[in-house]
Amino acid sequence: MKCATLAGLLWTVSVGAFAQPASSVQVTGMVAHPGPVALAVLKQVTVTGSFHTMAGQESHHWTGPLLLDVVDRASMTDAPGKKTHMQHAILARGSDGYAVAVAIGEIDSRGEGKQVIVALEQDGKPLPTPRLVVPNDAAFARGVRDLVGLEVR
Repeated sequence: MKCATLAGLLWTVSVGAFAQPASSVQVTGMVAHPGPVALAVLKQVTVTGSFHTMAGQESHHWTGPLLLDVVDRASMTDAPGKKTHMQHAILARGSDGYAVAVAIGEIDSRGEGKQVIVALEQDGKPLPTPRLVVPNDAAFARGVRDLVGLEVR
């Protein structure tokens, strides 16, 4: 009995040591500090978006940090000797492998300045996992559920 309890405890501790918190996302690629970024500590904004579904038009309010703030926390880097900041794109990937791209020019204030966020709440209720939200994408095709990774290219 004691061996089974100890083995169960060790398994729980070892799994917990490698599990990524639901309120963080891995940032990799052209960043100085790759790894998980805690989302709850970043400034939270609320955006509203509408999109078409089979049932008709839907509108929601999402709250979370701006995508650009998440990437900036990992310190996006440019190619050596060049200022290529606006040439970057962010590949956002869900746990199911679904991935979409967002150009830096869409979200940087020197470009389009869209408020693309990594949502932690929808309509005032916590989401079980982070979600990429690109407000007013017609079919919400870039709304990545269960967001686990952001790769800066």
